Amino acid sequence: MTSRLIGLAKREGIPHAVDIYPHYGSDAFAALRGGSNIRAALVGPGVHASHGMERTHADAVAGT
Repeated sequence: MTSRLIGLAKREGIPHAVDIYPHYGSDAFAALRGGSNIRAALVGPGVHASHGMERTHADAVAGT
């Protein structure tokens, strides 16, 4: 799924960045662990810090 989203962004000229949270969990992860047969990707604006005082740029929100 990640490769497809990156390819779409490149093809359409959409500015993007890929980031990794190695110990992050999501509802999609819980569904997969529970046996669901799904494909999932997490999409959101770039932020500085993941809890507490998140900061982002207006362009990141608009881009998302």
